[in-house]
Amino acid sequence: MLRLVAHIDFPFYTPKDAFPVGGAVRDLLLGRRPTDLDYAALDPEKAAEEAKRRLGGSLFPLDPERGHYRLALRGRTLDFTPLEGRLEEDLLRRDYRLNALLWRQGAVFGLLGVEEDLRRHLLVPVREENLYEDHLRSLRGVRLAATLGFGLPQRTREALARHARFLQAHPEALPARERVKEELARLLLSPKAAYGLRLLERVGLLGVYLPELVLLVGLEQGGVHHLPAWDHTLSAVHHLLWLWPEAPLEARLATLFHDVGKPLTRRFDPEVGRFRFLGHAEVGAEIARASLTWLRFPKDTVERAAGLVRRHMDRLPEERKALRRFFLRRQDLLPDLVYLMAADRLATRGVETEAWEVLGRYEEALKDPLPQRPLLSGEEVMALLGLREGPEVGRALKALLEAQAEGRVGTKEEARAFLLYWRGGREAQASGTPDHPH
Repeated sequence: MLRLVAHIDFPFYTPKDAFPVGGAVRDLLLGRRPTDLDYAALDPEKAAEEAKRRLGGSLFPLDPERGHYRLALRGRTLDFTPLEGRLEEDLLRRDYRLNALLWRQGAVFGLLGVEEDLRRHLLVPVREENLYEDHLRSLRGVRLAATLGFGLPQRTREALARHARFLQAHPEALPARERVKEELARLLLSPKAAYGLRLLERVGLLGVYLPELVLLVGLEQGGVHHLPAWDHTLSAVHHLLWLWPEAPLEARLATLFHDVGKPLTRRFDPEVGRFRFLGHAEVGAEIARASLTWLRFPKDTVERAAGLVRRHMDRLPEERKALRRFFLRRQDLLPDLVYLMAADRLATRGVETEAWEVLGRYEEALKDPLPQRPLLSGEEVMALLGLREGPEVGRALKALLEAQAEGRVGTKEEARAFLLYWRGGREAQASGTPDHPH
Protein backbone atom coordinates (compact mmCIF):
# COMPACT_ATOMS: atom_id res chain seq x y z
CA MET A 1 0.00 0.00 0.00
CA LEU A 2 1.28 3.49 -0.84
CA ARG A 3 2.27 5.65 2.10
CA LEU A 4 2.14 9.43 2.38
CA VAL A 5 5.74 10.55 2.80
CA ALA A 6 5.54 14.34 2.72
CA HIS A 7 3.64 17.34 1.40
CA ILE A 8 5.75 19.38 -1.03
CA ASP A 9 5.29 21.54 -4.08
CA PHE A 10 6.67 20.17 -7.33
CA PRO A 11 8.34 23.23 -8.92
CA PHE A 12 8.22 21.95 -12.50
CA TYR A 13 5.53 21.66 -15.12
CA THR A 14 3.52 18.41 -14.94
CA PRO A 15 1.37 17.36 -17.93
CA LYS A 16 -2.13 15.98 -17.37
CA ASP A 17 -2.28 12.28 -16.37
CA ALA A 18 1.49 12.21 -15.76
CA PHE A 19 3.10 11.70 -12.35
CA PRO A 20 6.63 12.82 -11.39
CA VAL A 21 8.48 9.76 -10.10
CA GLY A 22 11.91 8.55 -9.05
CA GLY A 23 15.08 10.55 -8.55
CA ALA A 24 13.62 14.02 -9.08
CA VAL A 25 11.11 13.51 -6.26
CA ARG A 26 13.85 11.98 -4.08
CA ASP A 27 16.16 14.94 -4.69
CA LEU A 28 13.44 17.44 -3.75
CA LEU A 29 12.91 15.60 -0.46
CA LEU A 30 16.67 15.76 0.17
CA GLY A 31 16.82 19.48 -0.54
CA ARG A 32 18.51 19.06 -3.93
CA ARG A 33 17.47 20.65 -7.20
CA PRO A 34 16.95 17.97 -9.85
CA THR A 35 17.89 18.55 -13.47
CA ASP A 36 16.46 15.38 -15.01
CA LEU A 37 12.77 14.60 -14.49
CA ASP A 38 10.96 11.28 -14.89
CA TYR A 39 7.22 10.96 -15.41
CA ALA A 40 5.00 7.88 -15.38
CA ALA A 41 2.09 8.65 -17.70
CA LEU A 42 -1.09 6.99 -18.84
CA ASP A 43 -0.16 8.03 -22.40
CA PRO A 44 3.58 8.92 -22.48
CA GLU A 45 3.61 10.20 -26.06
CA LYS A 46 0.62 12.47 -25.46
CA ALA A 47 2.12 13.77 -22.19
CA ALA A 48 5.47 14.44 -23.88
CA GLU A 49 3.81 16.33 -26.72
CA GLU A 50 1.82 18.40 -24.23
CA ALA A 51 5.03 19.28 -22.38
CA LYS A 52 6.70 20.27 -25.66
CA ARG A 53 3.84 22.61 -26.55
CA ARG A 54 4.15 24.25 -23.14
CA LEU A 55 7.95 24.26 -22.69
CA GLY A 56 9.46 23.97 -26.18
CA GLY A 57 12.59 21.88 -26.61
CA SER A 58 13.26 18.82 -28.77
CA LEU A 59 11.08 15.72 -28.49
CA PHE A 60 12.27 12.33 -29.66
CA PRO A 61 11.39 8.69 -28.96
CA LEU A 62 13.85 6.71 -26.81
CA ASP A 63 12.01 3.42 -27.31
CA PRO A 64 8.65 3.92 -29.07
CA GLU A 65 7.74 0.22 -28.83
CA ARG A 66 7.94 0.43 -25.04
CA GLY A 67 6.48 3.94 -24.96
CA HIS A 68 9.60 5.80 -23.80
CA TYR A 69 9.94 9.44 -24.91
CA ARG A 70 12.35 12.25 -24.02
CA LEU A 71 11.93 16.01 -24.14
CA ALA A 72 15.31 17.77 -24.16
CA LEU A 73 15.33 21.32 -22.85
CA ARG A 74 18.26 23.60 -22.20
CA GLY A 75 19.88 22.19 -19.06
CA ARG A 76 17.10 19.67 -18.34
CA THR A 77 15.58 16.48 -19.74
CA LEU A 78 12.06 15.14 -19.19
CA ASP A 79 11.58 11.38 -19.68
CA PHE A 80 8.11 9.87 -20.08
CA THR A 81 7.39 6.16 -19.60
CA PRO A 82 4.13 4.19 -19.35
CA LEU A 83 2.47 3.81 -15.98
CA GLU A 84 2.80 0.08 -15.27
CA GLY A 85 -0.57 -0.93 -13.79
CA ARG A 86 -1.69 0.82 -10.63
CA LEU A 87 0.60 3.42 -9.03
CA GLU A 88 1.78 1.01 -6.33
CA GLU A 89 2.52 -1.69 -8.91
CA ASP A 90 4.61 0.79 -10.88
CA LEU A 91 6.69 1.69 -7.80
CA LEU A 92 7.17 -1.97 -6.87
CA ARG A 93 9.00 -2.49 -10.18
CA ARG A 94 11.65 0.17 -9.41
CA ASP A 95 15.18 -0.38 -8.14
CA TYR A 96 15.54 1.23 -4.68
CA ARG A 97 12.91 2.45 -2.26
CA LEU A 98 14.35 5.96 -2.42
CA ASN A 99 13.60 5.94 -6.16
CA ALA A 100 10.15 4.41 -5.69
CA LEU A 101 8.50 7.76 -5.00
CA LEU A 102 5.81 9.67 -6.87
CA TRP A 103 4.29 13.12 -6.55
CA ARG A 104 0.57 13.63 -6.89
CA GLN A 105 -1.50 16.72 -6.08
CA GLY A 106 0.99 18.25 -3.66
CA ALA A 107 1.98 15.06 -1.85
CA VAL A 108 4.79 12.50 -2.15
CA PHE A 109 3.88 8.82 -1.87
CA GLY A 110 6.22 5.88 -1.41
CA LEU A 111 6.54 2.30 -0.23
CA LEU A 112 6.70 0.94 3.30
CA GLY A 113 10.11 1.69 4.85
CA VAL A 114 11.05 4.68 2.73
CA GLU A 115 10.65 7.09 5.66
CA GLU A 116 13.34 5.17 7.57
CA ASP A 117 15.60 5.18 4.48
CA LEU A 118 15.29 8.95 4.28
CA ARG A 119 15.82 9.46 8.01
CA ARG A 120 18.84 7.16 8.26
CA HIS A 121 20.25 7.96 4.80
CA LEU A 122 20.24 4.33 3.64
CA LEU A 123 19.77 2.69 0.26
CA VAL A 124 17.56 -0.42 0.19
CA PRO A 125 16.32 -2.32 -2.91
CA VAL A 126 12.56 -2.47 -3.43
CA ARG A 127 12.98 -6.21 -3.97
CA GLU A 128 16.19 -8.11 -4.59
CA GLU A 129 14.76 -9.72 -7.73
CA ASN A 130 14.36 -6.23 -9.24
CA LEU A 131 18.15 -6.05 -9.56
CA TYR A 132 17.92 -8.82 -12.15
CA GLU A 133 15.33 -6.96 -14.22
CA ASP A 134 18.03 -4.45 -15.22
CA HIS A 135 21.55 -5.64 -14.44
CA LEU A 136 22.87 -2.09 -14.19
CA ARG A 137 20.93 -1.58 -10.96
CA SER A 138 23.60 -2.92 -8.60
CA LEU A 139 26.22 -0.56 -10.05
CA ARG A 140 23.68 2.27 -9.90
CA GLY A 141 23.16 1.51 -6.22
CA VAL A 142 26.85 2.00 -5.47
CA ARG A 143 26.88 5.18 -7.56
CA LEU A 144 23.83 6.54 -5.73
CA ALA A 145 25.45 5.78 -2.37
CA ALA A 146 28.48 7.83 -3.45
CA THR A 147 26.63 10.74 -5.04
CA LEU A 148 24.03 11.02 -2.27
CA GLY A 149 26.41 10.20 0.57
CA PHE A 150 24.13 7.34 1.69
CA GLY A 151 25.08 4.09 3.37
CA LEU A 152 24.41 0.53 2.27
CA PRO A 153 23.00 -1.59 5.12
CA GLN A 154 24.20 -5.16 5.43
CA ARG A 155 21.26 -6.71 3.61
CA THR A 156 21.75 -4.32 0.69
CA ARG A 157 25.44 -5.21 0.49
CA GLU A 158 24.60 -8.90 0.57
CA ALA A 159 22.03 -8.47 -2.23
CA LEU A 160 24.53 -6.52 -4.36
CA ALA A 161 27.22 -9.12 -3.68
CA ARG A 162 24.92 -11.92 -4.82
CA HIS A 163 24.14 -9.96 -7.97
CA ALA A 164 27.86 -9.35 -8.56
CA ARG A 165 28.53 -13.10 -8.34
CA PHE A 166 25.72 -13.68 -10.83
CA LEU A 167 27.28 -11.22 -13.28
CA GLN A 168 30.70 -12.84 -12.84
CA ALA A 169 29.15 -16.19 -13.73
CA HIS A 170 27.00 -14.78 -16.57
CA PRO A 171 29.02 -12.19 -18.51
CA GLU A 172 26.40 -12.28 -21.25
CA ALA A 173 24.08 -10.48 -18.80
CA LEU A 174 26.36 -7.47 -18.42
CA PRO A 175 24.72 -4.13 -19.26
CA ALA A 176 25.74 -2.16 -22.33
CA ARG A 177 29.20 -0.69 -21.90
CA GLU A 178 27.96 2.84 -22.63
CA ARG A 179 25.58 2.59 -19.64
CA VAL A 180 28.35 1.23 -17.41
CA LYS A 181 30.62 4.08 -18.49
CA GLU A 182 28.00 6.68 -17.54
CA GLU A 183 27.52 5.21 -14.06
CA LEU A 184 31.27 4.94 -13.42
CA ALA A 185 31.80 8.51 -14.62
CA ARG A 186 29.06 9.83 -12.33
CA LEU A 187 30.55 7.88 -9.41
CA LEU A 188 34.02 9.30 -10.04
CA LEU A 189 32.69 12.83 -10.43
CA SER A 190 31.04 12.75 -7.00
CA PRO A 191 32.83 14.29 -3.99
CA LYS A 192 32.75 10.86 -2.31
CA ALA A 193 34.32 8.98 -5.21
CA ALA A 194 36.79 7.10 -2.98
CA TYR A 195 33.91 5.90 -0.78
CA GLY A 196 32.02 4.67 -3.85
CA LEU A 197 35.08 2.83 -5.16
CA ARG A 198 35.53 1.12 -1.78
CA LEU A 199 31.89 0.00 -1.89
CA LEU A 200 32.41 -1.24 -5.44
CA GLU A 201 35.24 -3.45 -4.19
CA ARG A 202 33.47 -4.61 -1.02
CA VAL A 203 30.37 -5.90 -2.84
CA GLY A 204 32.37 -7.56 -5.63
CA LEU A 205 31.43 -5.22 -8.48
CA LEU A 206 35.02 -3.98 -8.94
CA GLY A 207 35.86 -7.38 -10.44
CA VAL A 208 32.82 -7.16 -12.72
CA TYR A 209 33.46 -3.74 -14.23
CA LEU A 210 37.13 -2.90 -13.49
CA PRO A 211 38.84 -6.31 -13.17
CA GLU A 212 42.28 -4.81 -13.87
CA LEU A 213 42.11 -3.01 -10.53
CA VAL A 214 41.20 -6.08 -8.46
CA LEU A 215 44.84 -7.21 -8.60
CA LEU A 216 45.76 -4.18 -6.49
CA VAL A 217 43.62 -5.36 -3.56
CA GLY A 218 45.92 -6.63 -0.81
CA LEU A 219 49.07 -6.03 -2.88
CA GLU A 220 51.80 -5.05 -0.40
CA GLN A 221 54.24 -2.43 -1.64
CA GLY A 222 56.76 -1.79 1.11
CA GLY A 223 59.48 0.82 0.83
CA VAL A 224 58.13 4.35 1.31
CA HIS A 225 54.52 3.15 1.00
CA HIS A 226 52.53 2.83 4.19
CA LEU A 227 49.47 1.31 2.47
CA PRO A 228 48.79 -1.69 0.19
CA ALA A 229 48.27 -0.79 -3.47
CA TRP A 230 44.45 -0.61 -3.53
CA ASP A 231 44.23 1.34 -0.27
CA HIS A 232 46.91 3.66 -1.64
CA THR A 233 44.83 4.16 -4.81
CA LEU A 234 41.71 5.05 -2.83
CA SER A 235 43.77 7.41 -0.67
CA ALA A 236 45.15 9.08 -3.80
CA VAL A 237 41.63 9.56 -5.22
CA HIS A 238 40.47 11.00 -1.89
CA HIS A 239 43.42 13.38 -1.66
CA LEU A 240 43.12 14.46 -5.30
CA LEU A 241 39.62 15.72 -4.52
CA TRP A 242 40.79 17.26 -1.26
CA LEU A 243 43.51 19.19 -3.08
CA TRP A 244 41.39 19.89 -6.18
CA PRO A 245 37.62 19.48 -5.61
CA GLU A 246 36.83 20.50 -9.20
CA ALA A 247 39.23 17.94 -10.72
CA PRO A 248 37.96 16.86 -14.17
CA LEU A 249 37.06 13.29 -15.04
CA GLU A 250 40.39 12.62 -16.81
CA ALA A 251 42.38 13.46 -13.68
CA ARG A 252 40.14 11.21 -11.56
CA LEU A 253 40.43 8.32 -14.03
CA ALA A 254 44.21 8.70 -14.14
CA THR A 255 44.42 8.69 -10.35
CA LEU A 256 42.26 5.55 -10.22
CA PHE A 257 44.51 3.79 -12.75
CA HIS A 258 47.89 5.32 -11.84
CA ASP A 259 49.25 2.15 -10.22
CA VAL A 260 47.33 -0.45 -12.23
CA GLY A 261 50.63 -1.61 -13.78
CA LYS A 262 52.16 -2.62 -10.45
CA PRO A 263 50.90 -6.24 -10.26
CA LEU A 264 52.52 -7.01 -13.64
CA THR A 265 55.85 -5.32 -12.82
CA ARG A 266 56.30 -6.46 -9.20
CA ARG A 267 59.77 -7.98 -8.80
CA PHE A 268 61.84 -8.66 -5.67
CA ASP A 269 65.15 -6.78 -5.69
CA PRO A 270 67.66 -8.56 -3.41
CA GLU A 271 69.97 -5.53 -3.47
CA VAL A 272 67.43 -3.37 -1.62
CA GLY A 273 65.63 -6.27 0.07
CA ARG A 274 62.11 -5.39 -1.14
CA PHE A 275 59.77 -5.54 -4.08
CA ARG A 276 60.04 -2.94 -6.81
CA PHE A 277 57.72 -1.94 -9.65
CA LEU A 278 60.04 -0.68 -12.36
CA GLY A 279 58.18 0.44 -15.48
CA HIS A 280 54.74 0.28 -13.87
CA ALA A 281 53.78 3.73 -15.18
CA GLU A 282 54.34 2.72 -18.80
CA VAL A 283 52.59 -0.65 -18.37
CA GLY A 284 49.78 1.02 -16.45
CA ALA A 285 49.22 3.57 -19.21
CA GLU A 286 48.58 0.77 -21.71
CA ILE A 287 46.25 -1.07 -19.32
CA ALA A 288 44.33 2.15 -18.64
CA ARG A 289 44.05 2.82 -22.37
CA ALA A 290 42.68 -0.67 -23.04
CA SER A 291 40.25 -0.63 -20.11
CA LEU A 292 38.84 2.84 -20.78
CA THR A 293 38.55 2.13 -24.50
CA TRP A 294 36.61 -1.05 -23.73
CA LEU A 295 34.28 0.99 -21.54
CA ARG A 296 33.65 3.33 -24.49
CA PHE A 297 35.07 6.48 -22.94
CA PRO A 298 35.73 9.17 -25.59
CA LYS A 299 39.12 8.89 -27.27
CA ASP A 300 40.33 12.26 -25.97
CA THR A 301 39.47 11.23 -22.41
CA VAL A 302 41.25 7.89 -22.84
CA GLU A 303 44.42 9.40 -24.27
CA ARG A 304 44.66 12.13 -21.65
CA ALA A 305 44.13 9.69 -18.78
CA ALA A 306 46.70 7.26 -20.24
CA GLY A 307 49.17 10.11 -20.73
CA LEU A 308 48.78 11.14 -17.10
CA VAL A 309 49.34 7.57 -15.90
CA ARG A 310 52.47 7.31 -18.06
CA ARG A 311 53.94 10.52 -16.66
CA HIS A 312 52.92 10.34 -13.00
CA MET A 313 56.34 9.01 -11.89
CA ASP A 314 58.35 11.74 -13.66
CA ARG A 315 60.66 13.54 -11.22
CA LEU A 316 60.51 17.30 -10.89
CA PRO A 317 63.89 18.96 -11.62
CA GLU A 318 65.40 21.11 -8.89
CA GLU A 319 66.69 24.01 -11.00
CA ARG A 320 64.07 26.58 -12.09
CA LYS A 321 64.98 26.68 -15.78
CA ALA A 322 64.88 22.89 -15.98
CA LEU A 323 61.56 22.89 -14.11
CA ARG A 324 59.99 25.30 -16.58
CA ARG A 325 61.31 23.18 -19.42
CA PHE A 326 59.80 20.11 -17.69
CA PHE A 327 56.38 21.76 -17.50
CA LEU A 328 56.60 23.05 -21.08
CA ARG A 329 57.17 19.52 -22.39
CA ARG A 330 54.13 18.30 -20.46
CA GLN A 331 52.00 21.40 -20.96
CA ASP A 332 49.14 19.46 -22.52
CA LEU A 333 48.76 17.45 -19.28
CA LEU A 334 48.69 20.43 -16.91
CA PRO A 335 47.47 21.06 -14.30
CA ASP A 336 46.14 17.50 -13.94
CA LEU A 337 49.61 15.95 -13.82
CA VAL A 338 50.78 18.17 -10.96
CA TYR A 339 47.72 17.41 -8.84
CA LEU A 340 48.06 13.68 -9.57
CA MET A 341 51.72 13.81 -8.46
CA ALA A 342 50.76 15.70 -5.29
CA ALA A 343 47.91 13.29 -4.44
CA ASP A 344 50.17 10.30 -5.10
CA ARG A 345 52.83 11.67 -2.75
CA LEU A 346 50.29 12.42 -0.07
CA ALA A 347 48.86 8.90 -0.31
CA THR A 348 52.32 7.32 -0.26
CA ARG A 349 53.52 8.45 3.14
CA GLY A 350 50.76 10.67 4.39
CA VAL A 351 53.08 13.68 4.62
CA GLU A 352 51.04 16.73 3.70
CA THR A 353 54.05 19.01 3.20
CA GLU A 354 55.26 16.89 0.26
CA ALA A 355 52.02 17.51 -1.64
CA TRP A 356 52.09 21.24 -1.00
CA GLU A 357 55.74 21.32 -2.08
CA VAL A 358 54.81 19.91 -5.50
CA LEU A 359 51.95 22.38 -5.95
CA GLY A 360 54.04 25.26 -4.62
CA ARG A 361 56.88 24.61 -7.02
CA TYR A 362 54.40 24.43 -9.89
CA GLU A 363 52.83 27.76 -8.97
CA GLU A 364 56.22 29.40 -8.45
CA ALA A 365 57.62 28.10 -11.76
CA LEU A 366 54.56 29.31 -13.67
CA LYS A 367 54.29 32.79 -12.19
CA ASP A 368 55.41 33.79 -15.66
CA PRO A 369 53.13 31.92 -18.08
CA LEU A 370 54.71 29.36 -20.37
CA PRO A 371 55.10 30.47 -24.00
CA GLN A 372 52.40 29.17 -26.29
CA ARG A 373 54.28 29.54 -29.61
CA PRO A 374 57.83 30.26 -30.82
CA LEU A 375 58.80 33.87 -31.49
CA LEU A 376 59.72 32.95 -35.07
CA SER A 377 57.55 31.15 -37.60
CA GLY A 378 58.63 28.05 -39.48
CA GLU A 379 59.20 30.14 -42.61
CA GLU A 380 61.42 32.57 -40.69
CA VAL A 381 63.44 29.68 -39.26
CA MET A 382 63.92 28.14 -42.71
CA ALA A 383 65.09 31.47 -44.15
CA LEU A 384 67.44 32.15 -41.23
CA LEU A 385 69.04 28.70 -41.17
CA GLY A 386 68.77 27.88 -44.87
CA LEU A 387 66.58 24.85 -44.23
CA ARG A 388 63.94 23.12 -46.29
CA GLU A 389 60.70 21.80 -44.82
CA GLY A 390 61.41 18.79 -42.66
CA PRO A 391 62.09 17.48 -39.14
CA GLU A 392 65.03 19.86 -38.58
CA VAL A 393 62.67 22.85 -38.70
CA GLY A 394 60.52 21.25 -36.01
CA ARG A 395 63.57 20.58 -33.86
CA ALA A 396 64.66 24.21 -34.21
CA LEU A 397 61.22 25.51 -33.23
CA LYS A 398 61.12 23.17 -30.22
CA ALA A 399 64.55 24.34 -29.06
CA LEU A 400 63.48 27.97 -29.45
CA LEU A 401 60.27 27.43 -27.47
CA GLU A 402 62.21 25.77 -24.65
CA ALA A 403 64.70 28.66 -24.60
CA GLN A 404 61.76 31.05 -24.30
CA ALA A 405 60.35 29.01 -21.40
CA GLU A 406 63.72 29.09 -19.64
CA GLY A 407 63.83 32.88 -20.00
CA ARG A 408 66.92 32.91 -22.21
CA VAL A 409 65.06 34.38 -25.20
CA GLY A 410 62.54 37.21 -25.07
CA THR A 411 62.67 39.05 -28.41
CA LYS A 412 62.86 38.16 -32.09
CA GLU A 413 66.45 39.41 -32.23
CA GLU A 414 67.39 37.14 -29.33
CA ALA A 415 65.52 34.28 -31.02
CA ARG A 416 67.58 34.69 -34.23
CA ALA A 417 70.83 34.85 -32.26
CA PHE A 418 69.84 31.76 -30.26
CA LEU A 419 69.02 29.71 -33.37
CA LEU A 420 72.31 30.61 -35.05
CA TYR A 421 74.10 29.55 -31.89
CA TRP A 422 71.97 26.38 -31.71
CA ARG A 423 72.79 25.51 -35.36
CA GLY A 424 76.47 25.99 -34.70
CA GLY A 425 76.30 23.63 -31.77
CA ARG A 426 74.56 20.93 -33.82
CA GLU A 427 77.05 21.28 -36.66
CA ALA A 428 79.96 21.02 -34.21
CA GLN A 429 78.40 17.97 -32.61
CA ALA A 430 77.90 16.33 -35.99
CA SER A 431 81.54 16.97 -37.03
CA GLY A 432 82.90 15.95 -33.64
CA THR A 433 84.52 19.36 -32.94
CA PRO A 434 85.29 19.38 -29.19
CA ASP A 435 85.77 23.09 -28.53
CA HIS A 436 82.48 24.51 -29.75
CA PRO A 437 80.49 26.12 -26.90
CA HIS A 438 77.34 24.27 -25.74
